[in-house]
Amino acid sequence: MSSPAAVRNGRAGLVVVLSPGAVRLACAERGWSLSELARRARISRPTLAAALRGQPVRARTAWKLAHALEEKPSTQLSQLLGAA
Repeated sequence: MSSPAAVRNGRAGLVVVLSPGAVRLACAERGWSLSELARRARISRPTLAAALRGQPVRARTAWKLAHALEEKPSTQLSQLLGAA
């Protein structure tokens, strides 16, 4: 199984590549649309769409997504961020 998230140093500093499947699963578990996740995380829908295409996002954006998903905890949250 590949890692659900990768952290690396990019042109914009520290960036994170999220697992699109883990994000979608976390939304499905909560009954949220992707637009609802973007709203709760206070990020734009295009930013979320880019992350779901595998483009790197800033660490702050990944944190906002994790924080929004923690409002209703899931066993998948640790997988989303690659935590142990």
